[in-house]
This record gives sequence, C-alpha cells and structure tokens, in this order.
Amino acid sequence: MFRLFKTLFRILMLILIIGLAVICYARYIEPHMLQEKYYTVESPLVTESAENLKIAVFGDTHFGDYYNIEDFKKVLDSLEEMKPDIVVFSGDLIDNYDNYTGSADEISLSLSEIEAPYGKYAVFGNHDYGGGAENKYQAILESGGFTVLKNQYFAIDELGIAIIGIDDVIIGYGDPAIASMGRPDYFNIVLSHAPDVMDEVLDYNVDLMLSGHTHGRQINLKYFDEYILPPFGKNYVSGMYEFSNERNSKLYVNSGLGTTKLPVRFLSPPELTCIKIVQFP
Repeated sequence: MFRLFKTLFRILMLILIIGLAVICYARYIEPHMLQEKYYTVESPLVTESAENLKIAVFGDTHFGDYYNIEDFKKVLDSLEEMKPDIVVFSGDLIDNYDNYTGSADEISLSLSEIEAPYGKYAVFGNHDYGGGAENKYQAILESGGFTVLKNQYFAIDELGIAIIGIDDVIIGYGDPAIASMGRPDYFNIVLSHAPDVMDEVLDYNVDLMLSGHTHGRQINLKYFDEYILPPFGKNYVSGMYEFSNERNSKLYVNSGLGTTKLPVRFLSPPELTCIKIVQFP
C-alpha cells in the first residue's frame, strides 16, 4: 500500500510540474515569439506587373500591458528582411485605448518604419472601435503611413489589383456588399478584420480575403471553441482556406501578434505572414 501511495504521489508531482511548465511557457515564452509563415496564391488574374508580388499581413497587436513597442520591433526587423510590396494590418491595434499607458505617437513612429512600394493598408477591428479608440485609430495608422479603408475601394491600376476594405462588422459599420465593387478583370483583395465575413462575399469578385480577429484561438485547444472563438470568428480560425466558387476565392486568417483577456498563448504563436501572388503556370 505504501508503494502505491508513493507511486501516486510521484505521478501527481509530475503532473503538477508539467502543468506549471505549460503555464509558464504560455505566459512568458510563446507570447513573445514570432512565427513567419509563407504562402503562394495562384490566379489567372495576376498580371505580369504583379507577378511574384509579396503581401505581408499582420494584425491584432493589442498594444497594452502585455504587448509593447519592444515586442513589435521583432516584426519590424522581419518586415525589413521580407521586403514586401504591400503591407496589410488587419485591425485591433490597441487592446483598450482608454486604459493604454503607452504612447500612440510611438506606435505611429514604429509603423512609419515599415516600407512597402505599393502601399500599406488597414481596416478597423472591433477593439479599434471599443475602449475609446474610434476617433483615434485612423489618425494613428495614417500617421504611420497606412491608408485606412472603411467600406472603401482602392485600385492599384498599374498592377491590375484592387484592395477593398470592409469596416468592422461587430461594433463598427461594416458593409460586406462593398466587395461587389471588385472588377472582374482585376485581382481583388478584400480586407476584413472578421473572417466569417467571407461567407457574405463569396458571390462577388473576390480572389483573396485577409483577416485576423481569432488569434488562432490564442489558446489553441479545439475542445473550447464555443468559449474561445469570438463572434464572426467561429467558421474560419487560422491559416489558408480555399473555396470552390467561380473565382476559386481564398481566405487567409492571420493568428495575430498580441493577446486579449488573458496574457497567454498556447500552440498559437504570434504570426507574421507573407503571401506571394503568381500567375497560373
């Protein structure tokens, strides 16, 4: 009997040690990592001038007590090496603007260091409306050289590319029907913070939609999706999705950089994505 209790005690201690190690990793290590992901999207609508064009995507920084300018410098260094042609920010800049003790000017200054010859584009996320950010977010991004699209269409005619930004659909004034402006002869990129908007734009001329919002679950345990995944982020969680519609549309959901509600990440490290578009071979 004594041996049984001794064995059970050792097993319990091992479980406790492993549990503490996982908690420490999720709190202090993974949130400060940076994972780069690379994808290639093929389309007959990619023009010769847009061949091999690189689009960098990041979002959900949630600047605050647990994600700061020092953390973001890793992204700036990676972007410098990546040398993207277009940069996209998918929303949720500051976790709670009213409680933010950092400098919005420092955020703008950091964003201004990003270089992209064909422009830097952003859309509102739900946190960019909540927490007092609604009247500040656009100015912060524009001071950093970003064009903020609120249910707007922006054409890069020399590339045969259009970028269509849908405003936040949770707190903001998002209108997915703006995607109907996509020209049939252009490669149309839709930006929407919330990925489930994809279901509302599939009948339009959409070739690639870029989103964030879900944090790749942040704590990447599928068993808790009902509690973890936010509204408009329950159907498409992370990574590349392909659709069998007329345009063979694709959706990429970036897992984001920061955290919200809990300052932890587990099996869903911060992410910077590079998507290259090419013509069909």
